[in-house]
Amino acid sequence: METLNMTWVNLLRKQFIEILDYYDENPQRFDYKELKKAYDALLSVKSVEEFKQWRKLLKDYGLSFTDMARYSHDDNMLAVLDDYAEGANDKVLDVFIRWKLSFNPAKWTEVEKWNSELVDILLKATKREEDVHIVVFPCGKGRVKRWAAIGQDADRLFEVFGWQTGHVDATTGPVSWMFINAYGLEVLRQSGYSIQVRDFGEFDILSMAFEEDSVTSLQQFIDYLRMMDQLAGEQVRFLKKIRPVIYPHPGYDELTQAYIEFNKDFVVAKFDNGKKVTLADGKNWNLNGYAKPFAVQLGAELGEA
Repeated sequence: METLNMTWVNLLRKQFIEILDYYDENPQRFDYKELKKAYDALLSVKSVEEFKQWRKLLKDYGLSFTDMARYSHDDNMLAVLDDYAEGANDKVLDVFIRWKLSFNPAKWTEVEKWNSELVDILLKATKREEDVHIVVFPCGKGRVKRWAAIGQDADRLFEVFGWQTGHVDATTGPVSWMFINAYGLEVLRQSGYSIQVRDFGEFDILSMAFEEDSVTSLQQFIDYLRMMDQLAGEQVRFLKKIRPVIYPHPGYDELTQAYIEFNKDFVVAKFDNGKKVTLADGKNWNLNGYAKPFAVQLGAELGEA
C-alpha cells in the first residue's frame, strides 16, 4: 500500500517554487534552448503520467539528476526537482501535481506565515522550567498517524536516542523538530523515560527537512525492531534500488546491493562484495559518507507509517 509522505510532497513544492523564482530572476539561463523547453514542459504538466514523461524528457536532454556531474545547481535547477522526485510513489506525486495546478504565490506566502505562527504556539505550549519529561504531541490530519517533538524535546530525543532532528521555521527563525512514527512512539513508551503525550488538536506542520525526517523514520523503525528482538539472525532486504541525493555519491553502486543486519548493539549495512558499514553502535548513529543517502532512501520508503 502506498503511503503519503507529506514531507516529501513539501520538498517537491519548495523546489518548484525555487525553480520559478530562480529563472524569473535569471532569464539568461534560457539561452540554453533545451533548458527552456524543459522548463516550459514542466509548467504544462497536469498529471502524474505527464510528470513522469517530463522526467524522461530531462533525461533525453541530458538534464536529469544523473547528469548533475556535468551541471551545477545554478545551471540546472530542474535536475534538483528530478532528483527529489526519484523514488516518490504516485500518491506523493499526485498531491504535488494537484497543488502545482492550483498554486498561488500569494496564498503560499500566507501558508508559510501561518505555519511559522503555529510553530510559535507549539513552542509556548511545550515550554517549561523543569526537564523531567519528554513532551510529544499528535501531528497530522485524517489517517496520517504520527507525532512530533519540538525545541528542547526534539534535542533531548537526539541526545538520548541519536534520532536525527530536522527543523521548522518559527517567526524568529528555525527551531529543532522531529516527527515520530508509530514505531518511534512505542520505543519511547518502553524506554523507561518519562514521556508525556499532549494533544493540541488536529493540525499539520509544514516541514521541508526531507532528509532528516527520512533518516529519523528509519532510525525509529530499526530501534523498534531491535527492542522487539523479532529479527535475530534474519537478514532483511529493505529495497533493491537507492537514489543518490542531488548527485551520485562515492559508493553509490555498492549501496544498490546493500542490506541490513542488526541486533540490540549494532546496525550494519552489508554488501555483496563483503564490505560492511556500521550504521549504529548502540545509540550512536553513523551518518557520514554514503551511510546518510542510504538511510534517507530507506526512511523515505517507510513513509510516515
